Amino acid sequence: MAGTGVGSRPARSAPQGEDATPRVQPGVFFEAPRGLPRGPHGLSRDEVRAAQRQRLLAAFTELLAEHGYAKLRICDLTKRAAVSNAAFYELFASKEDCACAAYERYVRVIVRMANEAGLSESATWRDYIQASIEGYLGALAADVVVARALQLELGCIGPRARERRRAAALWFAEERLATQEAMRGRDPLLVCRTLDCHLAAVLGLREIASYLLEGSARPDFARLTPELVDWTVSAWYAGARRPI
Repeated sequence: MAGTGVGSRPARSAPQGEDATPRVQPGVFFEAPRGLPRGPHGLSRDEVRAAQRQRLLAAFTELLAEHGYAKLRICDLTKRAAVSNAAFYELFASKEDCACAAYERYVRVIVRMANEAGLSESATWRDYIQASIEGYLGALAADVVVARALQLELGCIGPRARERRRAAALWFAEERLATQEAMRGRDPLLVCRTLDCHLAAVLGLREIASYLLEGSARPDFARLTPELVDWTVSAWYAGARRPI
């Protein structure tokens, strides 16, 4: 696996004088930033604020991925988003508030992509786990800039952001527990694991994804998926006797 090693940022280069900060992929986690017309226009205040918010969230994520939270300044953020400092503080109370809003968008998109992978229509435990893992890793692969920012950096931002991250992991574990209980009636070999077991599986997947993001500019999530699916499925069957 090519990369710069765990704990370091993959090297990037750009021609001198050009913006070296990578952009998010429009249409994955964030829409393409909407330009606002200068001078008189027919947009409502809500439309203007929504466009400004979108631009700020995308710009924040890009700068967070490139420079980390400590070096991210509001003036640089608003300049990149082409939004005034006053407009930023009308929308967000602080940098951490902006980070939490970006992370909430991130989680919503992961859930949507998992559902699109078949999570909501899963017939078996294997179908469910495969859709869950493919949806999660597929979302990270679809926009590595966003993944690197909100997968790696959020835990360093502050207590509120860490609590959002913790709550998201717990929510995914609770969803797995509820699905396991629902499927148990038609699959007696499926072991009813505790919430802690589901949480460990969720956190383990997150850590593996983070390991790949830290070590490579182009992490190969697809290579990892089949083995992770097999391991997770077998761990939920008594004595791993069920063929997978």
